[in-house]
Amino acid sequence: MTSSFHEEVVSQESSTETLKILCVGRVCLDIVQMCVQFPLEDSTQRSTDYRWQRGGNASNTCTVLSLIGQPCELLACLSADEHISFLQNDLRKYKIDYSHCPLIKGIRCPIATIILNSSTGSRTIVYNNSGLPELTLKNFEQLNLKEYSWIHFEGRNVEELLLMIQLVKIYNNSLNRTGDCATKNHIPITISVELESLRSDPRVLDLLPYVDVVFIAKEFAKNLGYNNMTEVIRNIGQDAKRDECFFRGVIICAWAEEGAIARTPCGATVRSPAFPPQKVIDTLGAGDTFNAAVLYYLNKSKIEFMHKYKEEGICVYDINQTKDDSFDNDTTIKGDVKKNLDIENLEYNRVKFINETILQKAIKFACYIAGAKVGLRGYDSLDIISNDILRMNFSER
Repeated sequence: MTSSFHEEVVSQESSTETLKILCVGRVCLDIVQMCVQFPLEDSTQRSTDYRWQRGGNASNTCTVLSLIGQPCELLACLSADEHISFLQNDLRKYKIDYSHCPLIKGIRCPIATIILNSSTGSRTIVYNNSGLPELTLKNFEQLNLKEYSWIHFEGRNVEELLLMIQLVKIYNNSLNRTGDCATKNHIPITISVELESLRSDPRVLDLLPYVDVVFIAKEFAKNLGYNNMTEVIRNIGQDAKRDECFFRGVIICAWAEEGAIARTPCGATVRSPAFPPQKVIDTLGAGDTFNAAVLYYLNKSKIEFMHKYKEEGICVYDINQTKDDSFDNDTTIKGDVKKNLDIENLEYNRVKFINETILQKAIKFACYIAGAKVGLRGYDSLDIISNDILRMNFSER
């Protein structure tokens, strides 16, 4: 009898189920106003509703992960100003671990003022960051990497992010050397990155050779001159003149109402249509919702893969292993990325568990979840919706 994907994974008696997905990036306070139409300049208009909510890409991704049943942790700088209690209470409400978030005094919390147009579903964001610092390697070094199966980064602050990735690589290599990859509670960490804005750091494309999965946002793709998601898949990671690298991992691109597309490490392309709600209510965080749903599905597939081979007594470290030695302990990644790391010889074997079927189901599931989210106010009820989607649409493996 064929079990559903959800039932197969949940029923496994394995400590890998308690491993978290770590999201590294930003958290801010969102002040959201719902309006019948976007206000004219120099005018006064009443809103139909308003709310405060915790925002920021990594923070939103954690919210969705937690709602759909994935233990997760946020690593982001938190301002110790008057908004800190609201943010911490909200993180606790959604059962998001924030125990390693550095608390920064003397700098105000980033604020996003958002106008939602209830007539069109559009959202307009005015963002202010009063200088809250970026995360550093020192912050990342406080983590116990044994607690995570997957680490997802916002693509920003490239120099420090590469140093964080170096630590993950060293940890993964240590599992191979010690044989801990054969135990049930130590598995290699998969690395993903979201590329949303060139403003955060214009060098973000330099990250591609060192991650396993990359999410390309529509805004980011358009800023590079791509007009549709097919152009993204055909070019990013393939055009050496433009990107200065060849990406051998998984690339994923969502394009709002047009759905999503993804490319496997071997170059096969999979697609999913969008699944819009009857009425678009709130598009804020739709991209973060899509990313979280993909992470959830791929991470569960990875754990299932690991569980299968551990039962057979096989060390499956090489699903996350590369043959390059460019992240050895004595390597310092600073300055010229291409000079310090041998991009030409990278061979990605980290994503063996992601085949065409798994990847297609992952982006389809994510399109369902993101479509449901834009029909909701905020994120609540995604837990019920995700269970229904898994049960109705993913019962056959």
